[in-house]
Amino acid sequence: MDVKTIEKALKKLIFDNEEIQFKKLVKRSFREILSSSKMKIDILSILFFVGKWLPFAIAVGITTGILASVMDLFIVRINDMLSADIVYFFIYPLIISAIAGYALKRHPQVGGPGIGYAILHLKRKNYVTVPVIFSKLFISVLTLSGGFIAGREGPSFFLGVAIGEWIGKIYGFGKRFKSLLGLIGGGAFTGALLKAPLGSSIFAMELENMYDFDYRPFVPMIVASIVSYLTFSFFRGSHAFIQLTGKPFWNLYSVPYIILLGLVVSMVIYLYTILFHSFQNFSKSIPLQKKPFVGTLVAVPILFAMYALTQNVDILSSPVNMKILSNMSNLSFSISSDLIIIVGVMLVTSLTLAFGMPGGLVLPVLIMGAAVGNIFGHFFPSELITFTLAGMAAALASAAKTPLAAIVMITEMSHDDVVIPMTAAVIAGYLASFGYSTYLGQENIFRGNLRTFTTGWKSGSDAK
Repeated sequence: MDVKTIEKALKKLIFDNEEIQFKKLVKRSFREILSSSKMKIDILSILFFVGKWLPFAIAVGITTGILASVMDLFIVRINDMLSADIVYFFIYPLIISAIAGYALKRHPQVGGPGIGYAILHLKRKNYVTVPVIFSKLFISVLTLSGGFIAGREGPSFFLGVAIGEWIGKIYGFGKRFKSLLGLIGGGAFTGALLKAPLGSSIFAMELENMYDFDYRPFVPMIVASIVSYLTFSFFRGSHAFIQLTGKPFWNLYSVPYIILLGLVVSMVIYLYTILFHSFQNFSKSIPLQKKPFVGTLVAVPILFAMYALTQNVDILSSPVNMKILSNMSNLSFSISSDLIIIVGVMLVTSLTLAFGMPGGLVLPVLIMGAAVGNIFGHFFPSELITFTLAGMAAALASAAKTPLAAIVMITEMSHDDVVIPMTAAVIAGYLASFGYSTYLGQENIFRGNLRTFTTGWKSGSDAK
């Protein structure tokens, strides 16, 4: 049997056509693909990104990284002065709350959790004014220095949004890009102050559209976040916020209990959300300038009781070094101490942040999640680290509706990997928390019933 006969047999077997010209078929196939509009390399888009978006992202990263370093420096220095005598931690908040009240009277935007305002601001056309930026920066540094249980991400996201918008304006981006520019800045600033660049980028994108992940700003945002983090680490170091003394351990038998942990955490966050927003509504009846002082005046005795009952001084400096999270991850607290911390954090933050003191809600929910995980650790002592980290991730996912960011952020903040158990807790807490949000301004695209679920999803996608 000669070669041509074999060739014809193969053509007949494969193509059902003995006369087909294989070389011409291959050439035609490649020619059609190469000439297709979908296969054209978009040189203009590449040049636009490299020439405009990339320099913008680097500029945002360097600016936010330097500003985050300055903030952290002042926060640590002020905290060092307060640490000279424990009584300062209970006098200092009253002084700062009076200053915050004056700032609120001039610029109401600087009060409370910054993320809620920033989410709403991203949907508007106006820019954050320069006096508001400086006022937010000044009051936030004072608040985060000690005596308050407040997260760094609130002020950082607010300030990052403002910086991103203004740098974007300088770079010549039009207002149609304003929300993306602000989101990139918010993610970059938060990535530096929390030392979690990837998690903070995902956090920003999940945060803006609850349950509806928007990928568009991811590339410039991750560039800005990494540059910001590297700049911050150059000046302030790159040590983990949650420092673990051992390696996390878990096994398949503990997964059902980790899922139960996620459900319990979501219930705690639900109670906290109701309490926080109720106090926020109640505070509206108090004159704006007096709100922070009145709330702090009531919160200080509760803060003192927390310290007296737990003998844990780290709770007083929690925004400075987050050492309270490290301790709960490594040490087994008494169940009574864990419960005191959960209730105390709920009340103190509802009387300070809800009454206008600037600060974020991520740290409070992380502390509560860690406390619930610490309680579970009594029943699984060898898996204490795993349960506390999973509790933190579940709390963040339940409160902010950012499940992917919760897993990545806790991994980055602890420099350790418990992704699978964290995912189990996050999914349980996230699903059980549908219908409410700690941050005002988020929209639930799933709200409705089974009959309208499909149409609601399509309309939401079309609107986007």
